[in-house]
Amino acid sequence: MDLQPKYMAQAESDFFYNGATMRPPVEGTVARGRLNGDSLLYEGKDASGAFTTTNPLAGRDRLAERGHDRYAIFCQPCHGETGNGRGMLFERAGVQSGDFNDPRIAALPDGQVFDVITNGVGLMAGYRYPIPPEDRWAIVAYVRQLQQESR
Repeated sequence: MDLQPKYMAQAESDFFYNGATMRPPVEGTVARGRLNGDSLLYEGKDASGAFTTTNPLAGRDRLAERGHDRYAIFCQPCHGETGNGRGMLFERAGVQSGDFNDPRIAALPDGQVFDVITNGVGLMAGYRYPIPPEDRWAIVAYVRQLQQESR
């Protein structure tokens, strides 16, 4: 069994018409655990495609606490501890990040804040893959808490 003929991943093949051993997935295939049918939870948009104004996870126990934890890891280095946009990036490179107390940012609906965390904007990278959707919503809840505390 050690010396049986087999194809290695990414190897070439004379057998298949496209020359690749790896076969493309069947059209419409969804990876296990990746069927994101709830656009409100996964995209921050309601059925009409507009950004939701409220957090769909609002009311969950310790949501803002979880958001604070995730914020400290992913957001605080650039946006600062209070969300004023003067984190490590500002201290070391003089680059001002978004200030959550800016009226323009404070007026954004929760779904749009979620979308910015997910896909990024400007110099900010998207966090779709490193942060699960529930944690992104927790961060939104914590950002709203920061905005309330600064008033």
